[in-house]
Amino acid sequence: MRVNSIVMAMTIAAISAAGSAMAQEKTFKLAHVFSTDHPVHLGVMKADELLREKSDGRFALQVFPSGTFASYRDAITAVQLGTLDMAPLDTAIDCLPASGVMLSPYTFRDYDHWRAFKASDVYTSLLGDISDACEVEQLSLYTFGFRHITTGDTPATTLEDFSKLKLRVVNFAPYPEAATVLGATGTPLPVADVYLALSNGVVDAQENPFTQISAMKLFEVQDYLVLTGHMLASSGLTMSQPAWNGLSDEDQGMFREVFTEAAEYVDGIVIDGEAD
Repeated sequence: MRVNSIVMAMTIAAISAAGSAMAQEKTFKLAHVFSTDHPVHLGVMKADELLREKSDGRFALQVFPSGTFASYRDAITAVQLGTLDMAPLDTAIDCLPASGVMLSPYTFRDYDHWRAFKASDVYTSLLGDISDACEVEQLSLYTFGFRHITTGDTPATTLEDFSKLKLRVVNFAPYPEAATVLGATGTPLPVADVYLALSNGVVDAQENPFTQISAMKLFEVQDYLVLTGHMLASSGLTMSQPAWNGLSDEDQGMFREVFTEAAEYVDGIVIDGEAD
């Protein structure tokens, strides 16, 4: 009887272990270049929370912030190659030129316009077009907010004023068009070099959303904020095709739902932050 009890206990333990292994979570690696207090990182962490909740612990994210895994471009390339599960894609212009209109100056009037766009069939079609052209799965889009100008000791209120400025712009298309529209001399620089370049006078001005201006403490080296609102910065999370195709239809639906909610969460942080 005692032997039978031991055998039964061992059998139950083995079944339990097998069940635990089957229920063990699958972790997806996600890399981005933002600091841990940036809205995108907060949105990613919200996605991790939602993913664990909706999958009953089967899925989770392992997040690599602040460029600790790879640069922006290297992270996207890794997603396309399937060596990284997820990363943000700021613009799909390299593989889908028509998508550059998203970052064209003055495309969006205000946040109501942005919300209406995200509720439209055009938005859904765009996600599919980016997925096909860039060989990733584009899950959703969120906004960083409207981009504005900061300057040093001289404000810029006319096109003539802007024509005298060396304006730092993002170093990939279509962001440099901000200088063209405002009539400034565009100087492409990586985001990590902006603070020092402004401090040393390499450039006179820069353009970014409020969230980035605040997070980078650019107010320490710039005196004026010029509310041009010349571009609505947007981005979104992508997933590698191997990782996406490895999910069941039901789980794909869950992932899209989670990252749609996470994108709305980022939008909310950005819009509320601008008001503050």
